[in-house]
Formats: sequence, C-alpha cells, structure tokens
Amino acid sequence: MRVIVVFDVLEEYREVRDRLREFLKDMGGTFLQYSVYVADLDERGVERLLRGIRRILRRGAGRVDVLFPCERCLSKIRVLNTYEL
Repeated sequence: MRVIVVFDVLEEYREVRDRLREFLKDMGGTFLQYSVYVADLDERGVERLLRGIRRILRRGAGRVDVLFPCERCLSKIRVLNTYEL
C-alpha cells in the first residue's frame, strides 16, 4: 500500500529530524520535498514504520502524519512541477 509521511520536527531537535529522514529512506521512502516522503509497504512494513517513528520521536518533539490514501485518491493527485523542464 502507498503511504505518505509528512512531518514537522522542531529546529532544536535537528538530530531527531535527521534520524527520521534516514529511517524513512531505509524503509524505502522516496523524498518528495523537505518533510514529505512516500513509500510502498506491506502490512508488516507499515507496522515497522509506525514503531520506528514512535521510537525516534521519543528523543525530541515533533509531529508526524502518516497518510494511507486509497487508489482513487492517488489517481486524483496532480503534480505541477516547474523544477524539471
């Protein structure tokens, strides 16, 4: 299933933010923008993701939203990108 992770970790917890980014990459997450990653995970992977995020956040302060969009919602996403011409 496709999982979108959006996070905001306070600047004074930069180490937590960096660790979270590394964890998301290790989980197969693809960087979309500074605090947004997307990954395709099975059920076990989602559980591992949630446990890991909880563990990392215990070291600081922040908010992480984990979104589980349905196929219909995914098909309606429109990306307007002028970075890649």
